Amino acid sequence: MRLSDYAQLAEDFLFPKRCVFCGKVIRLSEDVCADCAQSAERVTKPVCAFCGLPKTHCDCSKTRHFYDGIAAPFVYNDTVRRGVLLYKNGMNKRAVSYIAREMALCYRQNCPFAAELIACVPLTVREKRRRGFDQNREIAAALAAYLQIPLYEGLCKIYDTPAQKSRGRLYKRGNVAGVFDVIDPEEVRGKRILLTDDVKTSGSTLDECAKMLKLYDAEAVFALSFAIAGQKKPPKEKSKSEPDTAK
Repeated sequence: MRLSDYAQLAEDFLFPKRCVFCGKVIRLSEDVCADCAQSAERVTKPVCAFCGLPKTHCDCSKTRHFYDGIAAPFVYNDTVRRGVLLYKNGMNKRAVSYIAREMALCYRQNCPFAAELIACVPLTVREKRRRGFDQNREIAAALAAYLQIPLYEGLCKIYDTPAQKSRGRLYKRGNVAGVFDVIDPEEVRGKRILLTDDVKTSGSTLDECAKMLKLYDAEAVFALSFAIAGQKKPPKEKSKSEPDTAK
């Protein structure tokens, strides 16, 4: 055995492998426990080309974006949300391998072009310091390694913005307007770019990043996240039948 193999065995002994979504200790051969495998909702076809959600969840009014398409392997339900928060809060950093693998498969199945660069939604220095690490960059780096596509780190966030969660769509769009920039425009000119984020909610952040990449002449931008937020639409009510007038 190689020295790295012994190091991995020691890590597995000292830090048991945990379910990506709930943090429960699982077998080394697993990524997700049986319960979470059942409750983590996958994006299934048919899918809306505008928001990336299954048609059963889509309520986007076909809003157009600067990115040329979007996809994700999971719907952001309670199970997936718990897993994302565990990872973002640094409580299950090993989950990045599973997240990147799922996103890589989703890219291969959905992206209409072969990406030449991978970029991620960036954090400010203060945001990285507050969280302790850059979860988006870690995901993008692991994804780049899986897909053998260069990681582009020239997309930057100029200043901090208030948290987007629990805000309306118009607030979110205004909140991120003008906060991103491209440091080295020559590297994106004429390139097909895969733009990643951990979760897509309204799409405002991804849209603003895609806009900046397009302003610097990127040829195409496809957005990819681990999960997309959306609620399952209630079934349509059947039309009421005419009252029975028979005597």
